[in-house]
Amino acid sequence: MKIRTSLRTRTKGQAAIWLLGTLAASAAVMYAVFNTGQVIVGKQRAVNAADAAALAGATAEARLLNLMAYANRGVVANEVFLAQLLSLESWVQYMGNTAGRIEMLLNIASLIPGVAAVAQPIAKVMDKVEMIADKAHTGLQKGVNVYIPVLEGVKTGLKAAQFAINKGGGLLAEDAARNMVQANRTDFNGRKDAGVVIADTQLVKEATFIKNNADWIRFTKLYDGNDRGDGKYILEQSLDKFTAYRPGQGWGRLNVWAVGLYKDGGSTLQGYDRWESEDTLELWELSWCKSGPCKKYQPIGWGRANADQNGSSGSLWQPKRDAQKYARNDGGEHSRWSGVPALYDIANKDVKQRAELGLDFVVAVARPGANDFTTTSLSMDNVASPSVTGSAHVPPRQEASQNAAFAKARVFFERPRRGLTNDFTASGLWRPDSAKEYGSLYSPYWQARLRDLTFVEKGALMTAMGISPDHAIYTPGGQW
Repeated sequence: MKIRTSLRTRTKGQAAIWLLGTLAASAAVMYAVFNTGQVIVGKQRAVNAADAAALAGATAEARLLNLMAYANRGVVANEVFLAQLLSLESWVQYMGNTAGRIEMLLNIASLIPGVAAVAQPIAKVMDKVEMIADKAHTGLQKGVNVYIPVLEGVKTGLKAAQFAINKGGGLLAEDAARNMVQANRTDFNGRKDAGVVIADTQLVKEATFIKNNADWIRFTKLYDGNDRGDGKYILEQSLDKFTAYRPGQGWGRLNVWAVGLYKDGGSTLQGYDRWESEDTLELWELSWCKSGPCKKYQPIGWGRANADQNGSSGSLWQPKRDAQKYARNDGGEHSRWSGVPALYDIANKDVKQRAELGLDFVVAVARPGANDFTTTSLSMDNVASPSVTGSAHVPPRQEASQNAAFAKARVFFERPRRGLTNDFTASGLWRPDSAKEYGSLYSPYWQARLRDLTFVEKGALMTAMGISPDHAIYTPGGQW
């Protein structure tokens, strides 16, 4: 008997086969998309952690440079105060001597009939001025003698602190970077996700933290001995007008044809190791010398104050007239002052490179592939053996089995100045002369920002982390 099989009977079960195949393909695509998404999320976490760590380390270095700048400013301010004290000491001694000499002349003039009624009251006033000036002079002398040891102690302490910053600042910056990476790890009820970690192999350390620390130490330098020229210049430029140069005004520089008064005074640094402050007042009269008409000077008042290590009387100022000689002989002499302080500043002061002056801080982080929540790490694709429909095992492909990220931040100097684009908040920090100010450790305007790595830097870091360096050509920024 002939059996006929219908078309429907012959095709029965084919839909189930197609369904199984479609489900398997869909599962593979889903696994691949899921794994790719998780790897990308892990990569972004690594990149964010690296950027944050690099910026944290560079910011720590910038703040340390600003701290050193504030310390330098503090030292300079204290040195300026010493110069002001010496100037006041010289000036009040000069006022006392001047008042005493005027009193003496007025007492002599009182012997002239008809002059005593005017001269004696003025002489009494001069006597009071002399008495007050002498007391003030004695007090200032004692004050300077007390202040100098305090100043020297402050200088020693700040110098030690700056030395510690110079030697240990790189380690503090590294610690800030590591803490930032640690902060980027998930923490839930005391359980921490393994997350990203600082790449700590020896090769990576040499390319990042060891190099960062060496660059930090070399970036600044202690300027002492005959290298204190910049410190001396800044100290002299920081003096107020009274301290630096105080000639007489009005009656102090009086000229009445053949007679007059000549007032002079100021403060100066002799070399690096002695302050000298001097005031003189002289009466001059027109006379006749061998070379013709000339002025002859008679001292009226003088004052002097010196400070150096040994308490010496200092040099004789020009012109070497009697007033200068008396001032040098009678001036107060203070010892134990060590001179212009030795201060830290930028090591490389080459004019050609100062526009690019800065310091880089490089970080490398890694996120092991096992820390990504892929189908493999979640045991979703474990199968004993592949079936006829295929395998669900679709592992992510990561070189060196990790997400790696590199970042670099730049420590740079920029003082706000008038005319900068989009700078609306720092008008109080503008220089009065609107000039461009270059980096130094006398101004606290150091800051940090992220910057891209070069191909060479990325290639070297990739090699150190076991990644093929040719990827540096097409990977954006410090990502991998």
